[in-house]
Amino acid sequence: MRRCTSFVGIVPVVVVLLVVMALPAGAKKDTPFNATMWGNDVEFDFDFALDGAAVAARCPEMIEADLVVQSLTTFVGIGNGTHLGRFVATAQHCSNVDTGLYMDGRLTIEAANGDELVGTYTNGYSVPDAIPPTEVAFFDEFSFTDGGTGRFTFASGGGAETGTFNFGTGDFTVEMTGRIAYSRK
Repeated sequence: MRRCTSFVGIVPVVVVLLVVMALPAGAKKDTPFNATMWGNDVEFDFDFALDGAAVAARCPEMIEADLVVQSLTTFVGIGNGTHLGRFVATAQHCSNVDTGLYMDGRLTIEAANGDELVGTYTNGYSVPDAIPPTEVAFFDEFSFTDGGTGRFTFASGGGAETGTFNFGTGDFTVEMTGRIAYSRK
């Protein structure tokens, strides 16, 4: 009995295998990342600024920029995002209240299943609505660099973050827009 083998069905499979094998081990798939966070759990730790050693260890960007650190500011909120679903997030940065600048931000976003996406944010600037302010709008840049657990272990990417904070109510909102990539390891 003779068999007739068709190359028509085999060729596409071979091409796909060759392309996949040609990709470097760390090849990443880059996709959009969007998240919204909100809450009213904000803490301004002005006593932190009095501890010179703690400031030097936690706020090197501020020190390098020759800015006085006046507060260690922490936000805790909930949100929803692509690649995350519902999440809980904690963000903390070094602030200079007089200039509205903030740097040395650290961000941890925990998805509902417990996977964590870890990142940083910097080049932050707050714009008051009045003097004295009742609300500020803020802007910064965030990044993820092989930081996290679970599906985010080798995640990388970044983008822009914008939001508002109301001094009277303590309410804040944050919008994150950017890109995220996952490594094949």
